[in-house]
Amino acid sequence: MGRGMVAWAWVRKTVNLVLPRGRFARSVTLLAGGTALGQTITVLASPILTRLYTPEDFGVFGVYASILGIVTVVASLRYEYALPLPEDDETAANTLVLCFVLLMGMTTLSWLLVHAVGDQIVTWANVPGLKPYLWLIPLGMLGAGTYQILNYWAVRKRAFPRIARTRLSRGVARAALQVGVGFAHSGPFGLLLGQLAGETAGSISLGLSAWRKDHAPFKAVSLQGMRKAGRRYERFPLFSSWADLLGALGLQVPQLLFAAFYGAEVAGWFALGQRVIAAPLNIVVDSVSQVYFGEAARLPKDDPQAMRRLFLKLTGRLALIGALPVAVICALAPWVFTFVFGPGWETAGRYVQILGLMFAVRFAIVPLFHTLSVLERQDLYSIWEAARLVLVVGGLLAAKALGASHIAAIGVYSLSMLTAYLFLWRLVWHALKSSPKEFEGGA
Repeated sequence: MGRGMVAWAWVRKTVNLVLPRGRFARSVTLLAGGTALGQTITVLASPILTRLYTPEDFGVFGVYASILGIVTVVASLRYEYALPLPEDDETAANTLVLCFVLLMGMTTLSWLLVHAVGDQIVTWANVPGLKPYLWLIPLGMLGAGTYQILNYWAVRKRAFPRIARTRLSRGVARAALQVGVGFAHSGPFGLLLGQLAGETAGSISLGLSAWRKDHAPFKAVSLQGMRKAGRRYERFPLFSSWADLLGALGLQVPQLLFAAFYGAEVAGWFALGQRVIAAPLNIVVDSVSQVYFGEAARLPKDDPQAMRRLFLKLTGRLALIGALPVAVICALAPWVFTFVFGPGWETAGRYVQILGLMFAVRFAIVPLFHTLSVLERQDLYSIWEAARLVLVVGGLLAAKALGASHIAAIGVYSLSMLTAYLFLWRLVWHALKSSPKEFEGGA
């Protein structure tokens, strides 16, 4: 765990530089520490995995993870985003139960769809190796949906130590199964099963903790209360769920298109490249995002200017902090990938070089997107997600139509995503500048 301690030290220094001192910084440090250790385990396991699995196996894994990423965002129609917002726990409890009712319905629907059109999906995505494992998609949706609901309940309770422990357990479960099954079974099954375990690990501990410490409000749960909560936060399914579905398509469809257009091997290189560069950056991105959401939800009513100041400060500091590691990764990527992952993975390192600038911009902007949820401007978020989907998918379709190589297609993808993230920052700033009268008027 020596490298895990190094990652933890880096997280603490980063948080101290990026965030204001106090409870906010301590909360992010807790979340980021758990994420750092979990991601460290994932990264340390990667050199083993690339020797147990082929690029084609990683391509199948990438397609599965992309499909799961798409269906999971609508698992509870984004009502989980509302869990930190109610002033009373009874409304929050009714919202949580509503989330689980929706999750069961969406899981059943995904099972029916897999049986109805699973073969067509496999054929279109050009990954026949996925066909025996389609049954893992509904299970993955159920597990990941359960975790994200309970995670936002823990955010409401500011139970960040609980969340941090689950971040670690998710990394351990994913790596253990992927490595263990890889030694015993050829093909992509181990990668898929490990992904399923990683998505669901921590749900039991979060659920038990919520019941032991927060069970009293659940006595007030009723059908009427669920309906009332559903109507109160209807903007989340009406706007956030569709926006996030568009977002998932914008993030995940490229993986599917690389497989469909260039084959499973290229999709595997792309999947590993994304995995390696995203892991260290997501340590801070995910943690800042969740804690920022929990804290920012309380700012506009009392001091609208406070959120603007916090937004600008975090944007600048995250940009400065993210630039150095991205520059180092980009400079060394092809050599490092060949040495660490094996000679068959040098192309993935070249992909990382092309994607580096885009990931640096993402690092500075994405943690703060929940500003739109706090201001209840999900309409703007929907506009952005639609714009990103058009940019990314349109760019890749154009590259294919022009006969571009897979390297050129990666460049088109990187530029499209970079443009989309800059547009997101502009939309959030517009919402912050125009929010005070509207928000205070509806308070």
